Amino acid sequence: MAIEAFKEIDFTLPKKDRLKIARQIGTACGNAWYEHEGDRPLLDNRYYPDEIDGWSSRAKEAWRQGALGAWLDRKDGATKKKPASPASKTILIGYQRVSTDDQHLHLQRDALLTTGVNPDRIYEDKLSGAKTNRPGLEHAIRAARKGDVLMVWRLDHLARSLKDLIHLAERLEEKGVGLRSLQEQIDTTSAAGRLFFHMMGALAEFERNLIRERTRAGLDAARRRGKKPGRKRKLGEQDLVAAKALLADESITVVEVAERLGVSPATLYRELPGGRGGVE
Repeated sequence: MAIEAFKEIDFTLPKKDRLKIARQIGTACGNAWYEHEGDRPLLDNRYYPDEIDGWSSRAKEAWRQGALGAWLDRKDGATKKKPASPASKTILIGYQRVSTDDQHLHLQRDALLTTGVNPDRIYEDKLSGAKTNRPGLEHAIRAARKGDVLMVWRLDHLARSLKDLIHLAERLEEKGVGLRSLQEQIDTTSAAGRLFFHMMGALAEFERNLIRERTRAGLDAARRRGKKPGRKRKLGEQDLVAAKALLADESITVVEVAERLGVSPATLYRELPGGRGGVE
């Protein structure tokens, strides 16, 4: 094959052009060899133009480089070629909530569907946002995978407080799931959205510190005025006197004494350590 191709070359062409043509013929030979012989080393003398008179060693070397280069390219390409894995596609997970069964979810659902959420991937709750256990929300979070986005119509349908919202956002971030609110136009998959939540978290922490400091200052001030902070005692001094008198009668149980005073036995034991045995 190579011999016939070389014989057809015009020897009057410039040397540069003849070398270029020699390489092109070698490339064609290398591809043909791979088509017939696969990755078997290219050693067949049929594809080597040593028998051709009139061609310089440089022309023959150009042919060899073209043939060997084409064969190696095909071999390496077949080795590296792998089935193309399907591109990971972001899946939108919808969540909607109303406080009572009398309210409707149409507005939220229509908004989620408009943004491209699959109807089968919309989860819902019909209960107050103050409830800790929200099955629909938990199912939505469990269904989300890394790279997905949890969509809500408005943030107050998602969380019952700022603290709860930040905790939920951190939980989604740990899973690699984004959060997007349609009304507030917040998207944690963007740099601006992540910055917003970091700022909200800092403000919430600042607010908690202020409340803690004010509470501590109020307790200190109450102690300086001679007051004892904390919950008011359920049993006053007269109640304790009555309790001791009742406990002195062994025919009356501690439970009966507590019931008469309107407290639990645990409260009575807390006020009178040792119970009946602690009564002087």
